[in-house]
Amino acid sequence: MRIAELSRTSGISIPTIKYYLREGLLPSGENTAPNQAKYDQQHLDRLSLIRALRDGAGLSISTIKRVLVTMDDYQPGQTPLHLSIAIRELGEPLTIPEDEVDAYQRAEVELNTLTEDLGWKVDLDSPGHDDAVRALVTIHRHLPGLITDSKQLHPFAQAVRQLAESEIPDSFNPAVDPEAVLHFSVLGTVLFEPIILALRKLAHVDRIRSTAAANRKPTPSP
Repeated sequence: MRIAELSRTSGISIPTIKYYLREGLLPSGENTAPNQAKYDQQHLDRLSLIRALRDGAGLSISTIKRVLVTMDDYQPGQTPLHLSIAIRELGEPLTIPEDEVDAYQRAEVELNTLTEDLGWKVDLDSPGHDDAVRALVTIHRHLPGLITDSKQLHPFAQAVRQLAESEIPDSFNPAVDPEAVLHFSVLGTVLFEPIILALRKLAHVDRIRSTAAANRKPTPSP
């Protein structure tokens, strides 16, 4: 198909497609004549992925480019870095205020102890690390004394581990279709996290009402 049909089929304007071509987000088409090229399903799939990463995940063009370049350089047998890059970009980099260095160091030690106890294969550059440290600092600041041992976080970690096992099957192989894996991983993170949080709120309401009913003292008979 020519670029006009590519635009029509994808729903993305010709100027935007040309911009993606210039920036290297979209691979070049097959030259058929001077200033003319032919495009195929590969280009439609890539445009769909770019749109999903922009509109669904909210990633910037520069981030998408970095992710796609990494993905295009991916070779079977390598660690799928594009997944970590993409998911890591969904969070904010960790900025440590000068007057809270000790608090952040304590939170990082707690998190590292937790993941080591659980045997999780993560590191300081793992997606979610900075978010977890930031969350622990906030908990200690506003609810001091609530968490005194990282083992208190085990139930939370085990619950999300079960979610991860449901979301990523044992047959997972990023080498089969890296674009499909990236599409699912990033959009899955963005679109399903609100559902998980919402269901947790509903579960709290149900739990409160259930425990209240169970602990309600019977009204004495007159």
